[in-house]
Amino acid sequence: MPKLASEPFLKLWEQEVFELLLAEGKITEDIVANMRSWKHSGFSVDQSVRLEAGDTAGIQRLLQYFLRCPFSQARMIEVTAAGKVIYKTEHNAVARFPEPGDDELLAGPSRNFQVFDPLDFLAEVTQHIPDPGAHLIRYYAWYSNKTRGQTAKRQPPAAAAMLPGPRSPTAREARKGWAALIRQVYETDPLRCSRCGAEMKIIAFIERHQTDVIEKILRHCGLWEQSPARAPPVPALVAADEG
Repeated sequence: MPKLASEPFLKLWEQEVFELLLAEGKITEDIVANMRSWKHSGFSVDQSVRLEAGDTAGIQRLLQYFLRCPFSQARMIEVTAAGKVIYKTEHNAVARFPEPGDDELLAGPSRNFQVFDPLDFLAEVTQHIPDPGAHLIRYYAWYSNKTRGQTAKRQPPAAAAMLPGPRSPTAREARKGWAALIRQVYETDPLRCSRCGAEMKIIAFIERHQTDVIEKILRHCGLWEQSPARAPPVPALVAADEG
């Protein structure tokens, strides 16, 4: 797309946010009028980042930026003996950190770190956890479900019949896909042996009723613990009343 002026997009973004907050009853028309009179509205639109057609790596980096965690363990530089968490800014950038509970959010002199109490730090982290079932990714325009459904309806039946159906992945492909997802999240290969580094393979499946096989494996690994035999039950004593 050609480079466009950002001002119309800025006004559209500002209007959408105000309409959403008004519909939810979070602000009033007086507040909106007041904010529109500010010299700096607080809204900004940036179009300096450009993705060329076919730039798959650039698209992946952009999506990772969208879905990134708001807190980074690399920036959590220290936990003091008193349990305080020292959190550092990115690239040592000096900024003003608002103090929790301060109505005016005045933070004093600029600095490149913030010291949190344990509960305050947990509160800052957990507020970014989405609700169960909340959608984090939405598809619009060409990728939306409506557009794809309309495109499929317009497609001629003959051409649609000639298209090959989706191929079911083989067991090996499915296993690689599962391992790749685990490796991307936890940065470790679940199919790689931690001792020798070789690729692990499925040898057999052991079911619960194969008790003899389970015992043999546990004895070989030195993990079998023989349960002590229980003593026979003590017979109940009947007291006779010699009346």
